[in-house]
Amino acid sequence: MSAVTAQAPAVAEIGTLRRTLRDSGLVAGRYLRVLWLNPGRLIYPLVQPLVLLVLFISVFGNLAVRGHPEVGAYRQFLIPGIIIQNAALTAPIAGLSLLRDAGSGLADRFRSLPMSRAAVLIGRLACDAIVLAAQAALLLITSLGFGFSIASGPAGAIGIIAIAVAFGLSISVASAWLALTIHDAETAERVMYFPSIMLSFVSSAFAPVAFLAGWMQPIARVNPVTAAADLIRSLAAGGAAATPALLLVAWVVVLVTIPGVLAVRRWQRSP
Repeated sequence: MSAVTAQAPAVAEIGTLRRTLRDSGLVAGRYLRVLWLNPGRLIYPLVQPLVLLVLFISVFGNLAVRGHPEVGAYRQFLIPGIIIQNAALTAPIAGLSLLRDAGSGLADRFRSLPMSRAAVLIGRLACDAIVLAAQAALLLITSLGFGFSIASGPAGAIGIIAIAVAFGLSISVASAWLALTIHDAETAERVMYFPSIMLSFVSSAFAPVAFLAGWMQPIARVNPVTAAADLIRSLAAGGAAATPALLLVAWVVVLVTIPGVLAVRRWQRSP
């Protein structure tokens, strides 16, 4: 009897995990069906990054990175930054979507159902992961046509997409908490993209950290955008990736755990 009693909490935890995964899958399916029925919502996250990529490469692609001869053409340095920048600019969609759902009364419907407290946020993120992966894959394929090379081959390309998805999802979690904290949809639409733009420019996305203004450099070195972009560059060049990988993992853990818990609580309390 004691052994059965000891196993009961473990069985309950497994049941809770299964219910969370099931509920999250249902919520993700709902968001994907909304995208399928409204394909116009995919125009911005899929077409806009390609337009920016072509414009950036056309204007700056033939520059040289002074002091960094190992980088070669600037496009080899620039493209990883563009991939990560676009993941950062796509991330606020998660928060804005949750805010619209809260304002439409959908939050009350979800709260009235016997479902996991975290399923709405996890389901939203699962949908975003698919969009981020498609976005990164399109950017990568287009970049190869502009001369971007990946020394690590197909495995490196898959790794680059995974980095973009992991980074984008961590920013999505933070944006969800920020949007639900702001609470007003109109204000959130104006405010949400500013942190992503700041993160992108105060980083190594477009220039080596040593080329930035002196006050920017300490911030840029620990910026998650710098970690993600440098990790993609390392994979593309086939070089050492331990340092940017550790920094990116640390940022992903921090951004997913703390804002994630806060976002779930805010969602549950949203009117």
